[in-house]
Amino acid sequence: MEPSGTRSEQRIDELEARLAEQDHSILELSDEVYRQQRQIAKLETEMQRLTERLKTQPQSAASNATEIPPHY
Repeated sequence: MEPSGTRSEQRIDELEARLAEQDHSILELSDEVYRQQRQIAKLETEMQRLTERLKTQPQSAASNATEIPPHY
């Protein structure tokens, strides 16, 4: 039979290894969330720019889409 000190040490070592793994996973997830937040901010800026661009374009382009083409 193993001494209780050795068994406790093994459990502590296992827990420390799991904690280190979890810390590493948390850091990776945090980095990914940061990258995604930056990408979302860029996409929002681009969407606003495109929306403004559409608002400033002449309305004739929209009305031409509803007209019957000249070959009819």
